[in-house]
Amino acid sequence: QKLLADRFKLTFHHDKKELTVFTLVVAKNGSKLTPSAGDPKGLPGLGFRALGNMNAGNANMSDFTGLMQAAVLDRPVVDQTELTGRFDFQLKWTPDESQFGGRGGSAKNDAADAPPDLFTAIQEQLGLQLKSAKIPVDVLVIDRVEKPTEN
Repeated sequence: QKLLADRFKLTFHHDKKELTVFTLVVAKNGSKLTPSAGDPKGLPGLGFRALGNMNAGNANMSDFTGLMQAAVLDRPVVDQTELTGRFDFQLKWTPDESQFGGRGGSAKNDAADAPPDLFTAIQEQLGLQLKSAKIPVDVLVIDRVEKPTEN
């Protein structure tokens, strides 16, 4: 941040703005997540074996929603599960064209045994739900930025 402030004269502040987001909540039948046997202070392991095939180890809900927001979905994902602790899980779904920056539709699988869509998979496999909502979200507002100074 200091480099950006010095070189680009960048100034910013945090604010709240009402945005359309996905909220992650516990489904009515309860969570199906398995508590992790890993070190609670250890690093989480989250990644994709392929589009629509995600593994998570020693991950909390913030880790999960962060990855879903950064790699899969096209809007912010807010954890409202109130689940604490770390979990191990696998999530398999058939991505659509709105996921993975538009690359999700290329993984479409019409086979009879194809995994369900993301929303169904999260509910069936994890006992959670993704819901669309409009809520105030913390955003970064850039107040000023200039062309960089010479070296």
